[in-house]
Amino acid sequence: MKAKVAHVGARVVDSLPFSQSATSVSAQTIRSAGAHALAGYLGVINKARLNLLMDAGLGFIPVTLAGAYNNGAGDELAQLKALGIPKGVTVYADMEGVKAYNTNPDDLIYVLNRWANDIKAAGYIAGLYVGSPQPLTSEELWKLRVERYWKGQGACRDRNGDLAEPRGCGWGMTQMWPSVTAGGVLVDWNMVGADYLSRLPTWCAA
Repeated sequence: MKAKVAHVGARVVDSLPFSQSATSVSAQTIRSAGAHALAGYLGVINKARLNLLMDAGLGFIPVTLAGAYNNGAGDELAQLKALGIPKGVTVYADMEGVKAYNTNPDDLIYVLNRWANDIKAAGYIAGLYVGSPQPLTSEELWKLRVERYWKGQGACRDRNGDLAEPRGCGWGMTQMWPSVTAGGVLVDWNMVGADYLSRLPTWCAA
């Protein structure tokens, strides 16, 4: 496997059910539906299911479960190693839900930066999935040590109710509304685009 830069307009499926139960048929089905890659959940997807994605010609983007960034990236790095994910791939932390929203912003910034530092030190690109609502402002998002941003479904609003976007770079991937069924499981479709700094996500490819 190798790291590959995504292209503008690439379509990425993310799905917890798919990470849990992918088959060769479901992988081929989402590929036939126009997917170029799957964002799959670390700690859920295993090597056998990852190989099904590779066999179907799909890329793979690793993402944590929600809140799994709270104690650094030790667990994620072990999972990346077990899956054989090469350096240079973008790894996303999933920041969404009530727990993230109710976390003190300074504390959240600290744990996200700690996680991102661990990921970058291991040779990966640190990314952040930003659900809505979430507590960080546009400026606070931009100042994080992550290098790629993925916008969740709907309007992304901060603790003040204002629309939030990483001020200096914008989004490199955007989740579409609504969730749909593809390959027999519930999925979200995402569209890849270069951010304002011309950066694109990277994924793992066969």
